[in-house]
Amino acid sequence: MTDKRIVKEEPIPEEWRGRSVGLVDALLYARQQIRDKRGLWFVTDFDTVESLVSFIAGWASNTQFNQRSDPEWEEFQDWLRDEKHEAPGEGWHVKYLRDCDGDHERAALKFLDFAQEFRESRRGPRAPS
Repeated sequence: MTDKRIVKEEPIPEEWRGRSVGLVDALLYARQQIRDKRGLWFVTDFDTVESLVSFIAGWASNTQFNQRSDPEWEEFQDWLRDEKHEAPGEGWHVKYLRDCDGDHERAALKFLDFAQEFRESRRGPRAPS
């Protein structure tokens, strides 16, 4: 066996230590990584908007399987649908990819920008993680 590692390692944000981290927190972290030019792959291991959808589904499944709840994520989904009217039947990722002329990173950022707007509307602006 070798001691080589092929995975990326990044310490969790200091503000997450000792508390439960919700999906909206993780989405805002992903948004910051893209804005810092690290790319979507830094969080999801791929550079497609579908990888973000899979990341979200995995996180939500883990939350459910561990019999936990994530009220902020649920509120975000309701807000996106009811206030922003951004819950198309085909899926946000399909619509946003089309809206962004096939640019996966821009499509992901469009969704993640809504997560930021939601958080600010509920808690006020936060410093980037």
